Amino acid sequence: MKFQQTVLVADMDDTLLDDKKRISKRNKDAIREFQNSGGIFTVATGRSIAGFSPYQNDLKIKIPVILYNGGCIYDCEKKQILWVKELDESVKRYIEKLIEVFPLLGIQIMTDKIYSFNLTPICKAYMDRESVDYLEISNIRDVQERWIKVELVYDLVDREKLNTYLQNNLIPGCRCIDTGEYSLEIVKKDVSKGDAILRLQKLMGFKDKKLCCIGDHNNDYEMISIADVSFAVKNGLKKIKEKVNFIVTDNENDAIAETIEKIKQL
Repeated sequence: MKFQQTVLVADMDDTLLDDKKRISKRNKDAIREFQNSGGIFTVATGRSIAGFSPYQNDLKIKIPVILYNGGCIYDCEKKQILWVKELDESVKRYIEKLIEVFPLLGIQIMTDKIYSFNLTPICKAYMDRESVDYLEISNIRDVQERWIKVELVYDLVDREKLNTYLQNNLIPGCRCIDTGEYSLEIVKKDVSKGDAILRLQKLMGFKDKKLCCIGDHNNDYEMISIADVSFAVKNGLKKIKEKVNFIVTDNENDAIAETIEKIKQL
């Protein structure tokens, strides 16, 4: 089987998904052929369980997926978290202080669910477009479950002032990832898509297979760095495109299908 020694890990937003958050027929067909020919396909995404789950019917991924930018490995067939790196109490105190300084800052707290504090226009538009279930809260302490990731949405906040504050007030044991035009994400310092892929390789026993990864943004840097063969979409950041082995078409033009075609030629 032509792909039996290959693992392909794809980012979702702005890579696998088009601008309307859909998976094209050509991408779906290419993934299906890849799987049927012995290839192992999965995704590594910043999305939560709720944000990823609607796509599983189309993707039919047979191995665990990487969610929350590497904070969680999730078996979507068994609906079971296999590994998770949660945020601790110090992060909760930090977020409380951040809200005092920037009262209009949107806060999305990711557990197994999504909790929204200060639902900003950008965040509401995203949630409505994605049809993702979320719970609005008036106090972050209302969230009793384990925190896996926190997203800061700053469409109502001065980005320069926020960045200055974050640089001068480092979060203990954590890092901030720039993940979009109006969003930053807080995860544990040692959490990344790359780290989670290494854990998944060990968990599933496919360390000897050729690892191919494709992405577009800062949160994909670690995973393309550990790949045997790395790809970036044409619409990706310059930093990512300079790091990879191959640049494929953009997310609007079946980037995953083109990637699989290139893998076939290797």
